[in-house]
Amino acid sequence: MGAIHAGDFLRRFCSHLGMTNQTVKAAQEAVQKSEELDIRRSPISIAAAVIYMITQLSDDKKLLRDISMATGVAEGTIRNSYKDLYPYASRMIPNWFAKEEDLKNLSSP
Repeated sequence: MGAIHAGDFLRRFCSHLGMTNQTVKAAQEAVQKSEELDIRRSPISIAAAVIYMITQLSDDKKLLRDISMATGVAEGTIRNSYKDLYPYASRMIPNWFAKEEDLKNLSSP
């Protein structure tokens, strides 16, 4: 049995949230990049935090509560994971999805 990665959960979570294909693709790329970082969080928590981050940059914003319901991850855990990922946003978020100026609009943790 192999290691579990955040990407393994991502498609299902995005589907539950009714996210657009472009937003899902951006989230998948961000999750792949997050695996290169030393973030000591469970894959499910990382997936939930990436979804939160990506949807905040899209026109299709999702409430933290809805992401929590879709992923089964507590809101506080998503917030803490987001806080860990936030400094790496410019490295994780694909630049075709959000420009550097857009990243400044992300809510700081």
